[in-house]
Amino acid sequence: MAFTFTTDSRPHSIGDLVLLSGTFAATGVDVGAIDLSSHLSDILSATVNGDTEDNTGGGVDGALALITSATTLTIDCVSGNTGKWTAIGRR
Repeated sequence: MAFTFTTDSRPHSIGDLVLLSGTFAATGVDVGAIDLSSHLSDILSATVNGDTEDNTGGGVDGALALITSATTLTIDCVSGNTGKWTAIGRR
């Protein structure tokens, strides 16, 4: 089992910023990294939304979006979680 993700192939421009979004599935792991360096030079903000069956949060079964390097979004969640992610950054 692995952490998988998708990235929408249609990024949105907001002035000099880019908004990216996609989905994630943590089928057998609880942490996954998404490398956005092909789109961004710096992540300014990131969010993650778990699907309805895994969003009670509080360390129980929610998901957290962590910016672990200038261009890496890391999703920390419980194995089996799925959901959507969004990142805004500089080109």
